[in-house]
Amino acid sequence: MRVFIATLLSTFLFISCASKPPYSANYPLTNQIFQSRDSMFSGRIPYGWFSSTNDTLARALVVWLLKEDFSAAITVRELILDRLSSKKVQKDGLETLAFISAGFRSLNSNHLEIKPVTFKLNGKEFCSYELTTDTIYKRIVVFALKGKYYECESSPLNSQFSKAEIIRLFTIQQTVLSSITF
Repeated sequence: MRVFIATLLSTFLFISCASKPPYSANYPLTNQIFQSRDSMFSGRIPYGWFSSTNDTLARALVVWLLKEDFSAAITVRELILDRLSSKKVQKDGLETLAFISAGFRSLNSNHLEIKPVTFKLNGKEFCSYELTTDTIYKRIVVFALKGKYYECESSPLNSQFSKAEIIRLFTIQQTVLSSITF
């Protein structure tokens, strides 16, 4: 695992950091609350979306929000790290967690660009990166909570999304993250 982390970190030496969130958090939210499957956090559901967390849910997911027309999803899953990786994240911060998260995703990386952006929302620290290829648009945001590590992914579920719709989806994700309470 040490070699994996070292290789991953050296591959992505072009890290860029920021303290300003990359997207606004101004999408309207309902008064409905979702609760993570592991009961570690909760948040508010955006208008036009619903929580499928309590329904049949893939074992790896702790939150699953779906757009009402099933064209997009926001999911949260716990990242299980070994002891060495966990110590590295504790020492070096969430950017390291973002690179570990990206390492779990073995997409065809010919056009893969990972530039972690660390930011705060309502006093909570997050780090995001985007995976974009010709047909894939995903934004992953990692965060830590009480010794656990999570990644929140937003992605369209069809390829008909325009660039403006992708930005709107990422804004919705940002708004949901800003509503999370631990």
